Amino acid sequence: MRKDTKLLKKYFFDKMIYRVLKKEGINYREVERAIDSLDYSYIKLVPRSCVVGVDTTYLGSDLGITIFRDVTNKVTLHWIFVRKENLATYVNGINYLKQSGIHILGFVVDGFWPFYLHYQDKYPIQMCQKHMKDIVRRYITLHPNLEAGKELKQIVSPLTKYTAKEFDLKFDAWVSKWRSFLGQRTYNDDGTWNYTHDRLRSAMKSLRRYRPFLFTYKSCTWIPNTNNSLEGFNSALKSFIKPHHGLIPSRRAKLAHLYLKNSSVFNWAN
Repeated sequence: MRKDTKLLKKYFFDKMIYRVLKKEGINYREVERAIDSLDYSYIKLVPRSCVVGVDTTYLGSDLGITIFRDVTNKVTLHWIFVRKENLATYVNGINYLKQSGIHILGFVVDGFWPFYLHYQDKYPIQMCQKHMKDIVRRYITLHPNLEAGKELKQIVSPLTKYTAKEFDLKFDAWVSKWRSFLGQRTYNDDGTWNYTHDRLRSAMKSLRRYRPFLFTYKSCTWIPNTNNSLEGFNSALKSFIKPHHGLIPSRRAKLAHLYLKNSSVFNWAN
């Protein structure tokens, strides 16, 4: 192992920050030079069959990472640095996995709709139920004022406990009950109009859109119903990077790459 890599592992993997380094006689410029010396090499993947969780997480407004994680065995397979989530990155990453001998049994994903359109006829896809609840909550808030919003919250909160049929019955009954209310319009002075309860309508439309993917795990029992494995990993990655938020994007990316490489697929290869 190179001296620079040893330095980074010792100080960054212990989450020590620059003022601690200074006490030990190590200038932060030395650490930056060590970061700059890192490369972007990947470790060879071990072929396997697994469910893949995919998501794009952000380490600041100027740096994102699209991560592909083996949620069956809870290790990260591949990652690509991006500025913004996009379908081409997902396609390229998945092609890389297939070429590396990864047999994909299905996906667990969040709400990036182009992914569903591209892969729905090729693989079983599970919409992460936690993400679905989060989407609805963003529209109606944690404490909705409208009675329709309160009822929708009561329907969505126990989402993980439903069968597909139970959810359909409850959701369809809610839509039928509030159809006229949801269709109300507010007219503007210039003659244009908007739906009065547009955020509530957006919550309804999101549930309708992802409904075919909410209960995939019931028929494909090898697929989990949430992306919690990947979400937990993303949180750990952000915690690792947070003490070093002053780094320029290229150095943040190299540190993230080092973390991903050493804490996940590293144990599966060689």
